[in-house]
Amino acid sequence: MLRGKKPESEVRFELFTWGLILITAAVIYLTVYPILPGLILFIPGLILLGSAIFQDMQPDWRVGWLTYVVAILVVATGMAWVMNSLVGTQMRLPWLVIAAIELGLVLIVKALYDPSPR
Repeated sequence: MLRGKKPESEVRFELFTWGLILITAAVIYLTVYPILPGLILFIPGLILLGSAIFQDMQPDWRVGWLTYVVAILVVATGMAWVMNSLVGTQMRLPWLVIAAIELGLVLIVKALYDPSPR
């Protein structure tokens, strides 16, 4: 994101995405962080992951693999944190399992909908 020669619309989309991520994280921190602290990673990570998928689906736009890795790790860590704080010690959900499921979903979405999946 925000690297190389890109169309103006792609740069604007990336700036909008990062602004939305920062605002969302700040609102979560101010409102529900004491109750469910994992949401501060989970929701912004979902925004980043959705943005990366959307950006990859556009004809002349590209997203680097690092953006996908960071988004998947942030969402997986946040979701595991939320689930473990809700369920407690009865059932621990490892973030690695969530990351593997997310990666599989991203690959399926790219295979089905990406105009140029390379």
